This record gives sequence, structure tokens and C-alpha cells, in this order.
Amino acid sequence: MDSWYLLYSKSRQEQRAQQHLANQGFESFAPHILVKKLRAGKTVEINEPLFPRYIFLKCPKALNLSTIRSTRGVAGLVRFGDTLARVPSALVHNLLQQQIVLQQQTPTQPFQPGDTLEILNGPFASLNAVFQQADGEQRSIILLNFLGQQLQLSFENKDLNKNS
Repeated sequence: MDSWYLLYSKSRQEQRAQQHLANQGFESFAPHILVKKLRAGKTVEINEPLFPRYIFLKCPKALNLSTIRSTRGVAGLVRFGDTLARVPSALVHNLLQQQIVLQQQTPTQPFQPGDTLEILNGPFASLNAVFQQADGEQRSIILLNFLGQQLQLSFENKDLNKNS
């Protein structure tokens, strides 16, 4: 029966290590997560390793350590003394399932065109507006009647509340 072990990759070379391990016939898994980061003043989503530099490796009990250690991108196997770090199959299976669930989720817009919204913060606080369209993932474009004029403004979603 095959076991899951834990590898330590070279810095930022998880994908390279996984590719070279796959070329040698090994099954590996490095869970990723979608993270929102601020780059050049804009929020972007970046796919990052959940456990940077760590890779789960499935291989037979008769393990050829020199083949794995010499794989490009691999720094070594994680050990506790002389014992290789084994990972329970159930843990890896759960991580795989969670990875699949996260990949299938699509970001949802909290408002629909025509929704009446209340502005919660800022100079227009407590005024009502109408949602027009999304302005990225974190912002919305709204229509606001103010002093007899219809203004088209962009607000952060956290500053808006849907009226029931």
C-alpha cells in the first residue's frame, strides 16, 4: 500500500518540483488558495500555496530517497530524526476535497441591478440609492438622487446595505 510523505521544496519551486515528480511517475499534491492582494493600487486574486514549500508525495513503501532528493525543485524530505514524516491518507484526501470545493466556488455579487441600497458611511450616510452594476469585486456603482440631480457614484460594498 502506498503512503503519503511530506517533501520540502526549494523556495517558490513547488510547481517545478511537482512537474518533475510527475515525470518520474510520482503522485504529489500541494494545496493552493486564492488570496486577494493589493498590487499597484488594485486588488488582484493570486493563487498561492496553502503550505508554502511543502508538497505531499504519494509513493510506495520501498522508497528510493536518492531519486526524490535529486528531483529538480525538491530540497529534501521532511524528517523527525531518522523517521520520514508520514501524512495520514485521510488528511490528504480531505485537503483534496476542500481544494475541489474551493475551485468550484465563484465569487458572488451581493447586489442585483435595481436593488435599493442604504449608504452606511461617508458624506451620503443614511441616504438611499439604487444599485446599477458591479465595479470590481469589492465595489459597486450606484445611482443616487441628490439635490435634484442623479449622481452615479462608486462605493465599497461594505459601505452599502440592501434594503428589505
